[in-house]
Formats: sequence, structure tokens, C-alpha cells
Amino acid sequence: MKTAVLCFSPQGAALAKKYFSQEDLYGKDFQRPIKKEAFGDIFDAYDRIVFIGAAGIAVRYMAPFVEDKRWDPAVVVIDPTGRYVIPLLSGHLGGANAYALELAKAMGAEAVLTTASDSLGFEAIDVFAQKENDAFDDMVAMKKMAAAMVAGREITWYSEEDAVPYYPNIKRVASIDEADVEDGVVVSSKDVEIKSALHLVPRRIHLGIGSKKGTDPEALMAFIKKTLKAYGIHPMAVAAVHTIDIKKDELAIVFAAKELHVPLKIYTAEELAKNEYRCEGSDFVKATVGVSGVSCTAAYMGGETMIAEKICEGGFTLSITEEKR
Repeated sequence: MKTAVLCFSPQGAALAKKYFSQEDLYGKDFQRPIKKEAFGDIFDAYDRIVFIGAAGIAVRYMAPFVEDKRWDPAVVVIDPTGRYVIPLLSGHLGGANAYALELAKAMGAEAVLTTASDSLGFEAIDVFAQKENDAFDDMVAMKKMAAAMVAGREITWYSEEDAVPYYPNIKRVASIDEADVEDGVVVSSKDVEIKSALHLVPRRIHLGIGSKKGTDPEALMAFIKKTLKAYGIHPMAVAAVHTIDIKKDELAIVFAAKELHVPLKIYTAEELAKNEYRCEGSDFVKATVGVSGVSCTAAYMGGETMIAEKICEGGFTLSITEEKR
């Protein structure tokens, strides 16, 4: 995690030297003046930003750049005496609350958390989703659910998995239809239309991909989407794309990982060969790349259960596995 620490007084600089010596320090004492008009570069470049000074300064600096809780950096304010640590931005998804607690413990300070769920003593729905590696793309539904929980309303909950957040008013139901209501949550990797509930999609699906050289990136994405739909899998359920090291720069595979917003994981032929006994292979492929099959062996690097083994189209091979929660 990249952390920037901004100091606005000699007292703040002294705290920074004591507790943040390994981080990027900004301020007159560090020959790195803090220019308000250039703060956007810091906001974009760091995962966490610590202001040592007044909360009002932090608000004025970051206000023009705040966009979305899903990707804004965690912002924490520490008063110049080091008595209070206050998370200001991205308390849950960005980790500012957890970071404030960590800093307060190290400094002997008091963390001041103002998020409603923390004050009320239950787990926020976005924190639960992050912890469980559940994806979502409907921020309106997420905000409505958070408001319902803060208000103490009953939450109708359907899940393919056993996990539920710590919240006293959850009503478990047995079907997606029962949960697809206002104040409802559906936790499912299925590619289904959700009309009213918040849809959380567990990221448990892994794609193993092999390809011929110079294949079309758009064609690969169309192939992936078509295959996922055929198996009823939501695109957000994909956790990672896996392939062999000689394909690490193949444009189509790199493009697919970026389009799916997942990491691209690379393996040597020796690493993939450990999964050969689980897959149908080819002597020709083994002689060419060092392992009898790429997509199947690569998919097993992420998931234990095979869903679709070695589907071929347009110069691509695709295998799909699922990992256990």
C-alpha cells in the first residue's frame, strides 16, 4: 500500500518522522512543499493519504477530487498533537477505518470512527462484500441497503454460500425470487436479472486461456462472454485469468483480464505440468510449449472444480474452474 503523509506544521513533521519514516512525507520540513493545485497528483497516486493537521485542511484539499468510494484512496487525519486519528474518506472499501485503528494503537491515540455501522456495532454491507470477495456494480442499491441496515430494517437474504454479515435483522430465504425485493440481498454467481435487491456476486470463477499468436482481443472477449452466459455465470464472478508464461504478452489475453477487471496470473510450463493428470492433453502441444495443455492446467491453478474443460473457438481454448469459498 502506497501511503503519503502531508504535514502542515513543525509538530506534524515531528509526528511524521516518528511514526511514518518509511512512507512518502510531504511538507516544508521534507523539502516537498504541498501545493493545493497539485494535490490531485497525490490523490491519484496513493492508496492511503494521511493529513497531520486540521480536518478542514484535508477537506478543502481533497474535495475537488472525490469521485467514488470504490476507488477513492483512504484518507485519515491526525491532529498535530497525535491525540486523535480520524478516517475521513473511504472508511470501509478503502480501508481508512481499519488503518485509523492500526495507527491509533501504534501511537497510543484514540481512533474516532464516524461511520454509522461501526457506531452501531454491526458489519457494513460493503465491508462484508469486500471481505468475502463479492463483486457488485450497483452503488445505488448498495447505498439503499446500507441505509436500511442503519435504520434497523429487516433484510431479506438469499445466498448460495453460508456467509452473512453480523447484523441482527437478517431473514434468510430459500430462493432468489424471495430475496429480490426492496431491502433484499442476493448473493449469487448466477447470471440472473435482479430487479430490486442488491446483487453481490462471489468471485470464485477462474478462466484458463490458451491462444494462437496474434488472435483478436475483441473475439476473445466475445468468446468468454458467450461461454459464461451458456453456463449461466455472471461475468463479475470471474476472479482471475490464468495462462502460461509464453502467452503473458499476448494482447488478447491481456485485454481480457483488463476488460474483466481481474488479475492475469502467469505460470511456467513446469508449474502447469502438475495439473496434467487432471486434463486431456496433446503430445504436440507438450512438444511445443512444454505442457500437454494450457487452458485446463491453468484453470486448475485457481479453482478445484472443473466446470468447462477446453472449449475451443477461433484460435482460443478456454477452461473454467470454480474455487471453494
